[in-house]
Amino acid sequence: MNNTNKFLIIDTDPGVDDALSLAMLSNILKNNDDNIIFSSIGGNTSLRNTHKNLINILSNLEISYKHLLKGSDSTLLGEKFTDAEHYHGKEGLTLKLINSNLGTHNLETYEYIHEIYNSQKNAKIKLLMLGPLTNLAKAIISFPEISSIIDEVIVMGGAFFTEGNATKYAEFNIYADAESASIVFNSKLNIRVVGLDVCNDLIIDKIKFYNNEYSFLKSDTKSSQFSKNIIDSKYHTNKSAMALCDPIATICLIEKKLFSYKNCSVKVIVEGNKTGQTIPLNNNNNIQIAHKINRTKIWNLID
Repeated sequence: MNNTNKFLIIDTDPGVDDALSLAMLSNILKNNDDNIIFSSIGGNTSLRNTHKNLINILSNLEISYKHLLKGSDSTLLGEKFTDAEHYHGKEGLTLKLINSNLGTHNLETYEYIHEIYNSQKNAKIKLLMLGPLTNLAKAIISFPEISSIIDEVIVMGGAFFTEGNATKYAEFNIYADAESASIVFNSKLNIRVVGLDVCNDLIIDKIKFYNNEYSFLKSDTKSSQFSKNIIDSKYHTNKSAMALCDPIATICLIEKKLFSYKNCSVKVIVEGNKTGQTIPLNNNNNIQIAHKINRTKIWNLID
């Protein structure tokens, strides 16, 4: 990479929409000067499955990166993640991918972030968090000093002005490890959050998909064909439309100005029947919650 002090860590739990996000990133990352780090996390399915899926996705899309990391297999409190296999399939992806033997770094994700702090003078890290926030929370707790090198965090998670999808109150990524989410949102880091409030503004419609109406799925590129196969495999489960939650968060990383934000702080409920609820507060405005998107320009960017 050209700039050895800049790092982009993509923390993910593939997952259908995670896979689409990585397909979207595959072309963009070719022209990125940052050190690209991929990290797995348990969530949509077990860590064993998400890490295997991540390796297979990177291999299929031929994405270049500096290191591949394996993150946490349990929540911050040591509990098994609540999975979403009912949505994503038994192993996180119903599409069978080509096996690969890509090597995994010996440090766990939170340890690797600390290693950057220790070894890279003037390092700056951006994180794109597409799953539960456990890996980042562990880094903050274990090595508080790493906050000084974290430039920005983009989080796909939360339901601020709408109902959740894990429960009435909570979005899945936050619900999966509410303690970690609370730590991250209280860390004073610069955070942009893409929650369910905007996810339903960008969907792939089943009828339009099978009528071949989406331009970005018509080309012969690896990313286009991969995305088409992923979506097709998902629609075999009889869904009528699919919200592009993780892809929207990825676009937020790339094109910040296509979103409108509310500046606030966030309280996360960590116990009881409202566990995982994200409550926006008006004090300490270090968090930007996306509440509107420029749908036309985002579709133009994708399509």
